Amino acid sequence: MPDAGMFAAADQITLAGNDLAVVLTSEDDVADAVRVVEEAQKRAGV
Repeated sequence: MPDAGMFAAADQITLAGNDLAVVLTSEDDVADAVRVVEEAQKRAGV
């Protein structure tokens, strides 16, 4: 099945999104998460 990688990645993204919904319970949590992602993007040059 040549597309298995795509499905595995989609599954991992879905699980990560669910985990974030459980863990990020306040606006401050979300703001901190966004800040961390933005910093990672800058370091990665994205």
